Amino acid sequence: MQQPKRRFTVMGLAFGPAAFSLALCVASASAQEASQLEGVYRKVSAAEAAIAKSIGAGDSRQLSRTGSELGRVIEAALKRRDEGQAVSACDMAAHSLAYVAVSAADGLANKGEARKVLIEDARAAASDFRKDMAACEKQAGKKTGSHTSVEKALRAL
Repeated sequence: MQQPKRRFTVMGLAFGPAAFSLALCVASASAQEASQLEGVYRKVSAAEAAIAKSIGAGDSRQLSRTGSELGRVIEAALKRRDEGQAVSACDMAAHSLAYVAVSAADGLANKGEARKVLIEDARAAASDFRKDMAACEKQAGKKTGSHTSVEKALRAL
């Protein structure tokens, strides 16, 4: 008596749901990353306006507060980097802008040569911020802006 030569492949049936589940996980991760990028972009944009206004008013306390708020964004980016995830251009823009805020706040609090050095550091960081923010906007799919308000406010000092 002959046995039928039919082969039933279990692996072929299991591959379909596994591929679907993998695609769903990738889509979910990219959606989460996009929403996270959008949140950082909004925070940095709001902080930019606050910093430009604070520099114009000479308010070192507000500059320090805004720098501390950006510090939380930077800490979250460092945590993601330690977990093996990528750091976005918006995170880099937050870092540059926080450096501007801290240097400008210290510059406003000091006098003489120390003030000049700190303000020059803030100007260099503002230039870096402008470049980082252009990359951030490109990554977030936003229209590119000029982002020179902080540099202009620093020049007025």
